[in-house]
Amino acid sequence: MPIREITGVNDGGALFPDNTESTSSNNNSASTILNESQQGGGGTSGEAGYSRTTAFVDSSVSYTQQDVDANLYKVFSFNEANHLANDNPYWSTPTPSGTTGIGLFQGANLPDGVTSLMDYTYIFNDNYPSNGTTGFEGSTGRLKLNELVYGDQIRVRFDFNVIPQISNTTVEPALWYSNRNDSDDITFTFPLTAQPIFYGGGTVGNTYLNRVEISAWITSNEDVNALALPAIKSDNPIIIEPIGILITVIR
Repeated sequence: MPIREITGVNDGGALFPDNTESTSSNNNSASTILNESQQGGGGTSGEAGYSRTTAFVDSSVSYTQQDVDANLYKVFSFNEANHLANDNPYWSTPTPSGTTGIGLFQGANLPDGVTSLMDYTYIFNDNYPSNGTTGFEGSTGRLKLNELVYGDQIRVRFDFNVIPQISNTTVEPALWYSNRNDSDDITFTFPLTAQPIFYGGGTVGNTYLNRVEISAWITSNEDVNALALPAIKSDNPIIIEPIGILITVIR
């Protein structure tokens, strides 16, 4: 069952100077763990590992007054077409594998025994009623946790822009998370939340970058088989521009 959230970004005018340092510290810590675990393995796999994608279905999403009134956590879907268009290596050394369907790193840097941390072709409505109340209805794609092992921890960094439409708006990033048993029955659905982000006076119409990290543990069959997507809730209408996610597995 997931555990806790890490870091939000709070803004009232300046572009998050305090959080930038904090985020760098978190990433450097994770990088240290990854580098130590990969020594002697050619840098392509190890006890820990990570993957990155920018394959969001929509580049700009309006969180409407109707969403506010419904107290909705709006999930952000992935799809394969945007993965193929966007997740292309920008380097030549080491030579990318050319394998698609995985993520930006094309299978490099994944943990041992894991072939992918993303599923771009999953369609929720093909597996569950479209008129349900799980919050995943109509979504596509998912974080792929099926190849993780008990004791793993995942850290998901969700990068997105926020454009406030009303002053004094609070945004709540999360992973929208459903545990499932071995028969794929959903047993419990909840938001794995991060620290709320507040946009005060003078923020309306401005674009603010957020890099929010959320952690969870993998300790049971229902965690390994869970459904998860990044999500956002707000107490006022806003515009969200999802950028990408980095999912790191720590063992």
